Amino acid sequence: MDRRQFCDTVTRQLRCRWEAPTVRQELSDHIQDHMDALLSGGMGREEAEEAAVAAMGDPETLGRALDALHSPWPWRISLLCARCCKIALVLAVVLTLQNLMTEDLPSPRFLPTATASSVAQDLLRENWEEEVRAVGTVTGGGRLGDYTFRPQGEALLVYRPDHTYDDGTVYPSGLRLTFLVKTTHFQPWLDDVDIPWYALSARDDRGNTYGPEDLGTYSVSTGGRLLGYQEFSLYDGDPEARRFTFTVAAAGERLTFTVTLEEGGAST
Repeated sequence: MDRRQFCDTVTRQLRCRWEAPTVRQELSDHIQDHMDALLSGGMGREEAEEAAVAAMGDPETLGRALDALHSPWPWRISLLCARCCKIALVLAVVLTLQNLMTEDLPSPRFLPTATASSVAQDLLRENWEEEVRAVGTVTGGGRLGDYTFRPQGEALLVYRPDHTYDDGTVYPSGLRLTFLVKTTHFQPWLDDVDIPWYALSARDDRGNTYGPEDLGTYSVSTGGRLLGYQEFSLYDGDPEARRFTFTVAAAGERLTFTVTLEEGGAST
């Protein structure tokens, strides 16, 4: 058995792996000192190494004896502390991201988690004086580049009355189908998503198609650097249609949202 094999056998008996490198070095130094003495007496290197190793005794017995002297608990406690530090670091990163993504809608048109039409209706009436004529479900979504899109809450078919802006511009009355989409990404250096106007199109279950001039999307607000909300709207769609498919196609990528309105509409 050579020196390396001897040291390997001894250190395998140690439960305290932290001490293994130190024990290995001490054993190697003892063997080297004995070898030097034998070499100075004229013995060959291989014979000297073999004799020096044999003089150390049985490696397994020596390893068990050293294991009894080196408690594994300090090493285990140190390892546990290191793992706890890693977990704490991961939690700190997660909490930081959560803080960045905490929703903050100072003047909301919608509650992002709203599922009751009465909540959305109250918000619309309070902020925009629009009447909810029907509600519906929204499905679909996907990815465009680094951004993920997910529908939030219900779709609303609302009637908007005439509205005159401060500059005298008149916004005519009509129907508007609208829903909210949450956009997320995990690269803090990116800006909020910017959907070009020409990327939007839609169609309904009555065969009507709608172009960018009939549609609109804009940022409602941001909930943090990594989170935003986009409102999608279709203006003056067919009032008899009950299923609409919205498409966003940009930079060679494509995602769709399907809105299905409840039959019979909602009371206003």
